[in-house]
Amino acid sequence: MKKSSRRNSSDGGLNITSMMDMMTIILVFLLKNYATEDISVAPSDDLQIPISSAQKAPKLAVNVVVSRKDVTVDGEWVLDLEQGVDEETGDTEMMVPADDKRGQLISKLYDVLLEKAEAAKDLGQRTGNADFEFKGEVLLQCDRRLPFSVIREVMFTAGQAQFGNFRFVVIKGSG
Repeated sequence: MKKSSRRNSSDGGLNITSMMDMMTIILVFLLKNYATEDISVAPSDDLQIPISSAQKAPKLAVNVVVSRKDVTVDGEWVLDLEQGVDEETGDTEMMVPADDKRGQLISKLYDVLLEKAEAAKDLGQRTGNADFEFKGEVLLQCDRRLPFSVIREVMFTAGQAQFGNFRFVVIKGSG
């Protein structure tokens, strides 16, 4: 009597192991290439972002918002702006209160940004990872109706607090 051998015969169906390997590779590929933009612009009557044809996506950095009424850093209020008269033109415009400034330096903003810089440096040292290294980047969201003098003072203050790389948030327009 002849013994029949029992072999796993394949009927040409799908091999689940190969299918799982393929799906895992696709999942890893998609996760590596998936990018989100962590930049949020809160719509407000006090903040009108300028329109630009810039193509670069914003990077995550310390977020400084200068609206027509106040200045915030990473969502936390720092100081209010006040309405004043421009000495050269005689026009009324928004400006940083004189009590909050030392020359061009905005005292309260400097203190907050310096604290953020020290915390970022500390994080970079503790992790040892180049991705968390302090790069001195600040993301500026400025109202397009603000006078340049306010933006210059904010930039000067950020520079004094070790933030020398500025990125301006704009609304992508045609062009």
